[in-house]
Amino acid sequence: MRACEFSGWPCRFLALLLMPAMLSAGVPAEDEAAGWSPGHIPPDSPWQEQASELPDYPVQDRLVKISVQTGNYPYDVFVDTGSLDVGGDGVVRYAVVIRSHGGPDNISFEGIHCRERTFRRYAYGYDNAWQVIDGSDWQALKTGGMGHYRFVLYRDYLCDTSNPGMKVSEMIQRMRYSRGAVLDD
Repeated sequence: MRACEFSGWPCRFLALLLMPAMLSAGVPAEDEAAGWSPGHIPPDSPWQEQASELPDYPVQDRLVKISVQTGNYPYDVFVDTGSLDVGGDGVVRYAVVIRSHGGPDNISFEGIHCRERTFRRYAYGYDNAWQVIDGSDWQALKTGGMGHYRFVLYRDYLCDTSNPGMKVSEMIQRMRYSRGAVLDD
């Protein structure tokens, strides 16, 4: 058998086939020491909600009315734009004012966990102050009923699966200049 000349195509082909093996001969030990081995990938840790502070109590100047089809329920929904916050835990927190056409306002501080499609109430407003709700649980978002506004907030204003890193300014833009979904669930 004759020696391979690098000018001929069979030798170049053979060199290309052997190149990865030659280059990777000492790599696994170096990668493992640096922590890049598949065995060194840490497992996903379970989701943990971060602590949050109550926002300032809602004031009329910061309220933005959102479009919610309420059916037979005579109320309007407003979000306090000054309270909007996107936590590092993926929860969008906000103060909401539910204004009945014939009665008092219902005010609460809530959070929507966009990835899980769940919500939680942290506090309710009474006499211009927050009253903390201890031990409230995460609940599934529902379409219809008095809590339908949360689903609309999730779907149209606060959460976007194509843009999970949406900024508060984008959420406010949606609330101010959007009429919500064309078809309301």
